[in-house]
Amino acid sequence: MTAQIDLDTLFRHHAGDLAGYLKRQLACPDLAEDLCQDVFLRIGQLRDPEALTQPRAYLFRIARNLIVDHHRRRRTRPLDQPLDDHESCLTCPRACPETATDHALCLKGLRAVLADLPPRLRQALVWHRLEGLTQAEIGRRLGVSERMAGRYVAQAIEHCRNFF
Repeated sequence: MTAQIDLDTLFRHHAGDLAGYLKRQLACPDLAEDLCQDVFLRIGQLRDPEALTQPRAYLFRIARNLIVDHHRRRRTRPLDQPLDDHESCLTCPRACPETATDHALCLKGLRAVLADLPPRLRQALVWHRLEGLTQAEIGRRLGVSERMAGRYVAQAIEHCRNFF
């Protein structure tokens, strides 16, 4: 029972100073309060707390060690990492079955729509979207005016939009 009384006495006499020290060392007052509690938890785990010759110094040494541990952990694992950071999540490298099926159906539909396009429209769309050619370049390749090449691309895009 005396160990409990001594721990209570230590807490009453030194918790305020210890919490103030931790708040000055850390940017977050809530974290300082948590570490202050951890200090007293560690003191409570001692086999013989009455054997401490300088309990105040021991409390502050534990606090200092907890601060060092906190900074080490923070360097290896930042606390301000966004929750939507997909690189830090442990995810399966393969897509979920629903996503894979959706993509497969979309690709199948796109192939069907492209196959349904007249050859000149399909070629104009491929050159425009995949190869990044301008309307003038498409017109030269197809042997039509720049304006007609633009119409081919617009008609092909409209045809694809109607499907999706």
